[in-house]
Amino acid sequence: MATQPKQVWQAPPTVEDVLRLASKGQRYELVDGELVEMAPTGLEHAEIELEIGALLRDYVRQHRLGKVFAGEALFRLDPAGRLARAADIAFIQRERLPSKAIKGAFPGAPDLAVEIVSPGDSPQSVQRKVDDWLSHGASAVLVVHPDTRSVVLHRPDSSVTLRGDDELSLDPVLPGFRVKVSELFPPELGEIEGANEAP
Repeated sequence: MATQPKQVWQAPPTVEDVLRLASKGQRYELVDGELVEMAPTGLEHAEIELEIGALLRDYVRQHRLGKVFAGEALFRLDPAGRLARAADIAFIQRERLPSKAIKGAFPGAPDLAVEIVSPGDSPQSVQRKVDDWLSHGASAVLVVHPDTRSVVLHRPDSSVTLRGDDELSLDPVLPGFRVKVSELFPPELGEIEGANEAP
């Protein structure tokens, strides 16, 4: 979830502008009617995104709950088109999905948004994004802090910080989904090599 300062735009930008720029490799969100550039993410961010995305995707597929999206999919959060946010990982319940694939931004918030904090993200920008997701219909937002290997689970009426062997439950948005927080983070390379060694 790395973002840069707001960019100057000659005319009021639209969600379509955001998607057009994305097709050229320029990544933006639309906040208060202004373009906000999204900075490239590092390898740690990408690996965590893959780890969590795979856990959620496998669970969602197994239980036929809907779909999981990764890679900063865009969500149009207001009818006026002044707010469009991109989630590192997002889950949308099956009953909210159309029968055909959606091209472009999804109209509305995901049921669950996952945001992985990047080194350049300020606490204020992270909280603003959490508030935007929740105030526009998300049931839960999971903020992942790689530096402390912890997560904060935000719901409309509460938030809780979890780490290590603490159990993360995503009920009711993902019924029955439970995992230790440590399992959301990829193992160190030494741990992988040790697991492959013969006894």
